[in-house]
Amino acid sequence: MSGLERPENIMRDRSLSPIIFMKEKVDLSLNRSLPELESSYWEFIEATEGEDSTEWSSSVQEDISALEGYLMKMEVL
Repeated sequence: MSGLERPENIMRDRSLSPIIFMKEKVDLSLNRSLPELESSYWEFIEATEGEDSTEWSSSVQEDISALEGYLMKMEVL
């Protein structure tokens, strides 16, 4: 069970703004196919367009950075 699926986090997520909720729900894990990773990356980018990334949680910053780095390494970005 991931951290977001835990009951205490589900309740927390319901109190978040729609954009933050979307940002927390986009799967940024690297354990998927390259097309899925690229799709999640662009979904996240579209959902967070115009936001100040310094306001994101550290885990979201780390996850998107790792995903972006991986996609760059794979020459997708």
